[in-house]
Amino acid sequence: MFRIRADSPLRKPPQPISEQQIVLLDGIRYSADMAGIALDRLWDQLCFIDDINEAVEPHHIAAAALDAWSIIDAAHRMTDLIDNLPGLPNSDWRRIFRHRMVDALALRDMWQHQVGEAPAIVQQRGQAWGALAWAQHKDQRPTGHWLLAVAGSDLKGSQWIHAGPVNAIPRVDSRRMRLLHSGHSTYLDRLVRDMFEAIHHLEQDLAAGRLRLIGEQVNQERSNDWVLSSVIQVLMAVEPPGEAE
Repeated sequence: MFRIRADSPLRKPPQPISEQQIVLLDGIRYSADMAGIALDRLWDQLCFIDDINEAVEPHHIAAAALDAWSIIDAAHRMTDLIDNLPGLPNSDWRRIFRHRMVDALALRDMWQHQVGEAPAIVQQRGQAWGALAWAQHKDQRPTGHWLLAVAGSDLKGSQWIHAGPVNAIPRVDSRRMRLLHSGHSTYLDRLVRDMFEAIHHLEQDLAAGRLRLIGEQVNQERSNDWVLSSVIQVLMAVEPPGEAE
């Protein structure tokens, strides 16, 4: 499970820090958590699709596509926020992280401009939302069976390579969840893993005081991530008969 730690310096960034830096750090940690949550939900939905087999409805595939593309969107957002976080050293991990996000950035741009990208999708014999491929698991172990869920209409000549490889792939677990779209084959679990590796390096920079103050310093540590509950009560007095006349 990929989640931001409760004691992460992203939650309580050390002083000195400005409000703008706090807002961008909040955006980074929420992007990472959203991607981790989406990955877990995606796997649950893919396993559900596998279990019900021929009873799959379009909305079941839409639910899986929603989480897959949410990961792409979160990766794009986190990359943009890290690129533009003022005062952050230009360390090697930032260059590696951006390089690893190249496919996600390209897919997100295509996703946001579907009207303009439609001719290219037709040329590639693709679908509006691509397809999802994964390795079937039983009792948390791969079975050797591979599945594909196509999020859209088949065009004449559409084809997908969704099976294999069986050999180990760097930074990819045995579930092999992939988004196939526009010539890209993106391993979603690797994408989220790389996001959290970048989070680890960012946490180290924050803990070591390497984030340089840019802007006006906040005067104290600020609270975050809380819920407010309110109740409105109306008190009414009942007048005895005849007194209102």
